[in-house]
Amino acid sequence: MAGDRPLTPAAAIVLAWAGLALVNAGCIAARALPNAGLRVRALNHLFDAGQLLFLGLVCGLAVALWLRLAPRRAWLAPLALSLVAVILALAIVAPDLDNFALRLAGRERAGLVDVLLTVALAQAVPLAYLLGRRMARPRVRWLAVAVATFAAIVNTRILPLDYPGVHAFLAWTAATAAAAALAGMQWRRRLSSAAERVVVGVAVIFAVGAVVIDPGNTVRVELTRLDSALLAAHVPPWRAEVDNLQYGHIPIPPELAPWFEWSADAPPIAASEPPLLPPDAIVLFFTLDSMRAEVLQNPANRALLPTLHRWRDAGFYVPRAISPSTVTRFTLASLFTGLEVPQLKWARDSATQGSLVKEERPRVADLLTARGVTTVHVISQFELVNHVNKIGRGFSEEIEVPIARGDRLAYAPAVMDAILTRLRQHGDGPLFLFSHFMDAHHPFDSGDRKGRAYERHVSELANIDRELARLDAWLDEAGLWPRTLIVVSADHGQAFGQHGVQHHGGPPYEEQCRVPLIVIGPAVPARTSPCDLPLLDLSPTFLDLFGLEGPGWFVGRSLVPALRGESPACGRPVLSTTWDVFALLLPEGIKFSTTGASGPSRSTT
Repeated sequence: MAGDRPLTPAAAIVLAWAGLALVNAGCIAARALPNAGLRVRALNHLFDAGQLLFLGLVCGLAVALWLRLAPRRAWLAPLALSLVAVILALAIVAPDLDNFALRLAGRERAGLVDVLLTVALAQAVPLAYLLGRRMARPRVRWLAVAVATFAAIVNTRILPLDYPGVHAFLAWTAATAAAAALAGMQWRRRLSSAAERVVVGVAVIFAVGAVVIDPGNTVRVELTRLDSALLAAHVPPWRAEVDNLQYGHIPIPPELAPWFEWSADAPPIAASEPPLLPPDAIVLFFTLDSMRAEVLQNPANRALLPTLHRWRDAGFYVPRAISPSTVTRFTLASLFTGLEVPQLKWARDSATQGSLVKEERPRVADLLTARGVTTVHVISQFELVNHVNKIGRGFSEEIEVPIARGDRLAYAPAVMDAILTRLRQHGDGPLFLFSHFMDAHHPFDSGDRKGRAYERHVSELANIDRELARLDAWLDEAGLWPRTLIVVSADHGQAFGQHGVQHHGGPPYEEQCRVPLIVIGPAVPARTSPCDLPLLDLSPTFLDLFGLEGPGWFVGRSLVPALRGESPACGRPVLSTTWDVFALLLPEGIKFSTTGASGPSRSTT
């Protein structure tokens, strides 16, 4: 029968998580309609709401069991909540804080600082509970609900496509505060007990279905674009291991079939003859974080990036090279192993971290070092690529650039100082030097802080361009240009509103996987590639430049013949990935995107 009754704590937490689903629904609705249309948008809403409702029901069940079984002690509930929060935080938040702890405390104390920060942040959940209980009074409780709603909205806007544990805890904290404030509120019962059981049963079926049913590739891609879609973006139970059988359903034209006949036992690929460079060659390889292909195709950027444009016009230029991933760590891992991201043996310690400690196949630096080439890695951000995570294994020297007080990163001037210092020390032997410039990474606050995000981003690339000009002038003064070859590219691109995204690391759309590639040196005639080429061609190229054969399992093809003026190997299919989203780009411009074991979706963008 109808009547007034207090809202139970279990019902309050379910209601709070349903509120998070409403916030997400608003964010989804505010996005541009996906290319697949209203059906995908509707399924996006349904799966997101169902998955958040599932989390609410799990929390509600835990609360109900606690109230039924636990002793009645006022201090016990926040203590238990604190312990649970710490356990979960150590599992999903600690990996998010690894890099911050490393920069804050150095490698020796990073582990301890990481744990302390994680335990401290975990206390946000019990504190939210205590604050909500203090505000569980008529009218005042709605202030707590408003604050929780604001936090939920902020959660959809900050730290895009990164820090999954932080996003999860912020959502949990917001839901806890709202639920604690709403518990005990008088509400009018309008349904009979039987009808309420039916509603609960339908909600359970809907929520469980949203978790166990694979939503399909197109819907999943849309779900993963929202960080506050916690299950979809970070721990989907339908995420499958990657293997070649998952791509058997993608229609491959017969003329492209030979490109898919990869074999781990393929014979080595002989070095090109005659050699392009002298025996004491200096090869410098630079990647510029987030520099998408459009940057060097946009005439408005020529005045801001004069060195890159001059090198572009004077060397071998691939306007729209294809990065193996939209994530820095994945791209560099591919380039240094010569393999696609799914072919590597990853050790995943969180949704945003990964290492190659289990990958035994040699890196490019391993092979070069073993043949007497001095290999140097000038490190701007240690946690990305290094000998510890084995992505940067094999370099004979690692030079970690110190981070200036007050800076987030080691910026281009300091990185170039380290590069020039090392070049001055080098003698007559061959040298391979790699460095990744982080300046142009989000949040675009190291250059001009005025203007839109794109303009600030280009201003940061301009900072790097000035340092490349300094290198250019020094090589000329030192008389080293005749034996030097410079390769400049990017780890991935960057979205500035395309497909409703303002970052990178998402599905491999064109703006995120297309990057420029420049190879400049006295032995390289000026020309533009007649076709798009994969960055993975650099792996065998680096070996070929030093006269070394390449492993037969390398996916790419050496660019040395093309650097001489011959035609590059055009007409190849290329894979670009991010986490478990894959895009297969075919020569005629068609792209098939897929996630996990689902079927492909076809697009041309």
